Amino acid sequence: MDKVFLLKVCIIINLIFIILLMTSFFMFENIQSHYLNVGWSNNFVFLSIIINTPLKYFILCTFITVLNMSEIFLNDVAWPIIQFSTYNPYKGVINDFSRFELEVYSNLVFFIQGSKKLVLVLVTLSQIDIAIFSLITSQISASIAINYLLNEKSFKNEPVHIPGITRYRSIGENSPIINNAITTKEEYQQV
Repeated sequence: MDKVFLLKVCIIINLIFIILLMTSFFMFENIQSHYLNVGWSNNFVFLSIIINTPLKYFILCTFITVLNMSEIFLNDVAWPIIQFSTYNPYKGVINDFSRFELEVYSNLVFFIQGSKKLVLVLVTLSQIDIAIFSLITSQISASIAINYLLNEKSFKNEPVHIPGITRYRSIGENSPIINNAITTKEEYQQV
């Protein structure tokens, strides 16, 4: 089956689920709950700490930002190394690590991920503005990590956007027109 089609189906199903979940969350909310508060208040308790001053609130936001950045870095950079070395049943010979090193690193990464998941659940359940802030900082961190990882790759069919025209070029070709594809704006102007 086509990878792009499968990816689109998975994304659509999950977006529909998130929309239904969020809709039901706001439809059936408990008005007496303090979850929908925003900012610092005497009712905002995070891990038994009352967040009742702007300083405490912004320290918490900084903590969440660093937590999310390190979480994305761990999941997007370190985890694939562990996953492709430890969990890949088709890779029988490991050249980069000794058995002991790989076992220690795998267990440490797993422990760190589990611990951070616990903290992230507490962040998400603390108050709606903190949950939204956490989501935003996670997305920004993920975008940075994705951009870094994609910059390390080359793509066979890279789109070239010229006003009113989108063509695809092939990497490694030198001619201005490759299979009727224009490679750069300058080459477009020459043709």
